[in-house]
Amino acid sequence: MEPVLEASVRNLVGEILFRYGSIDVFCLYLRGLLDAPTCELPLVGAVATGRHRWRGAEPVDQ
Repeated sequence: MEPVLEASVRNLVGEILFRYGSIDVFCLYLRGLLDAPTCELPLVGAVATGRHRWRGAEPVDQ
């Protein structure tokens, strides 16, 4: 392994151990983030004009 890469890996592992105490706790934290429900954004109306319009949208009267 290259010395720079090895130092980066050591720094990363050191930060993880400092913040979480162990690699296992860090992995559980990451799994919790994946399993947590996401926030669904509300659906916005289709854009009927412009470059990014939805092709099936009806034109908007202006």
